[in-house]
Amino acid sequence: MSAAYVDTSALVKLFKAERETEAFRTALADWPVQVASELIRVEAICTARRLGDQDILQRASEALERINLIPISPEIIELATDAQTPPLRAMDAIHLATALTMREDLGAIFVYDNDLHAAAGAHHLNPLAPQ
Repeated sequence: MSAAYVDTSALVKLFKAERETEAFRTALADWPVQVASELIRVEAICTARRLGDQDILQRASEALERINLIPISPEIIELATDAQTPPLRAMDAIHLATALTMREDLGAIFVYDNDLHAAAGAHHLNPLAPQ
């Protein structure tokens, strides 16, 4: 299986129109298998609620339905606490650690966060941020 990891910075573009939304949708269509840390569910729903629109909340839920969620395991927590370059925020560290545990099954990681993009590149995870 060759899957694409979807970070929250990318997923948000599926329910909140941004400059890169169409390019991301087009690129994501080439990856029928999409995965993410289960953490993305909390991040996406909280973001949608902060935006304050019921339609956005519905679109966020629909976007999440297409993603296979990976449970946060002790191995992922251990990897997330390792030093990364550049240093990552906690949630980004969990996303990177989750992707690292799946590296043999991943073909790419969609990420628009600069620090996480750089860290994913340093680990040869093929970070993509279609513009």
